[in-house]
Amino acid sequence: MRQGKQKFLIGFLVFTILVILILQATSKPPLNWEESYDKMDKAPYGGKIFYEQFAKVISPESLAEINSSTYEWLRSDAENGTLLIFNSGFFPDKETSKRLLTWVNEGNAAFISARFIGKELLDSLGIDIKSTIELSNFQEHISLYLNDTSLSKGQEFMFDRSTRLTYFTFPDSLDLRVLGMSKFTNSEKAAQPMFLEVGYGEGKFFLHLFPLAFSNYFLLDAENKIYTESILGYLPIKQLVFYDNYVKNGKSIFSSPLYLFLSNPNLKMAYYAIIAMLLLWIVFEGRRKQRSIPIVKPLENQTVAFAETISAMYLEKNAYRENIEQQIALFMDYCRTSFRLGLESVEDDLRKLAARSSYPLEKTKDLFAYIEILRHKQECTSADVIALNKKINEFKKYQHGGK
Repeated sequence: MRQGKQKFLIGFLVFTILVILILQATSKPPLNWEESYDKMDKAPYGGKIFYEQFAKVISPESLAEINSSTYEWLRSDAENGTLLIFNSGFFPDKETSKRLLTWVNEGNAAFISARFIGKELLDSLGIDIKSTIELSNFQEHISLYLNDTSLSKGQEFMFDRSTRLTYFTFPDSLDLRVLGMSKFTNSEKAAQPMFLEVGYGEGKFFLHLFPLAFSNYFLLDAENKIYTESILGYLPIKQLVFYDNYVKNGKSIFSSPLYLFLSNPNLKMAYYAIIAMLLLWIVFEGRRKQRSIPIVKPLENQTVAFAETISAMYLEKNAYRENIEQQIALFMDYCRTSFRLGLESVEDDLRKLAARSSYPLEKTKDLFAYIEILRHKQECTSADVIALNKKINEFKKYQHGGK
């Protein structure tokens, strides 16, 4: 009787697993609206259509693909030509910006289409980027315009999905050309500049703030295709064009030997089926042969209790300044050991800290700004101690999944 029940249970589990695997294999995956811009990505915001069309209109000898970072490419004595980068964001560090400026200064061109561009590069060109914020138009369509009507035939190009808009600001004295504008379609506000030509030395920067113009979804519309062709019409295509594959949200990274195996849905299901059967064999076959292993209770970690005791001593003596300094020292040591950051260059290291800890950049800046305030404060109170402790704990909880 007992053996019959066990066989029934095994059969039921195997049947359930097979049903789940079949449903997963036959179900249609949800549409991915993440911005990737990768040349192989067929998703709405992938870059497959643009790459294929662009490769058709330019000769193979005039197209070179970059599969390394911008810094590595520039450091390897980059040839003369036109650099083409498009992604949701482009944030070169100080050294990369310096090398890129030098390369353009020598008579080359750089076309960068990104919603946000690194401050180091923008400061060197004397321009800034701001966001268009209109809550009433948050779900509205986007209207794009080109100032040269001979290229776009004076058309208004529309994008029918909600997205964030940014625009350029710059002093009137700056020598540049505004090539394109954008706004929310139903907005009463005037369109703002979002496509610039900025001369730099012997070369030019073409800065564009609507990278979705290179996405599959945008290019499926015949009229929108005219817009993308028009903005590329400003580039000196006769030169060698360097097509960047590295600065992409969805660039292909083969982080595991199983990547190609798991990318095939049928092989993936077979792989999971084998794992499931092995687990069942281990559970039901290995259970009878495995000897019991005594449970060894691990030593308790007294670090938290020790920290609480020391903190209580500080609070009883009203030594708020010492308590705060101790908290800051421990937190800095935590950042150094956990994220391998020296925190010498505050602006760069805060970006790295936010990226490695998955803690929002703005909150990271607020935390370190508050630490600086406490460091220079003459007299500290118990409220300061509690507030600092709360902010540090929030940072640590966020890192460990307590969002």
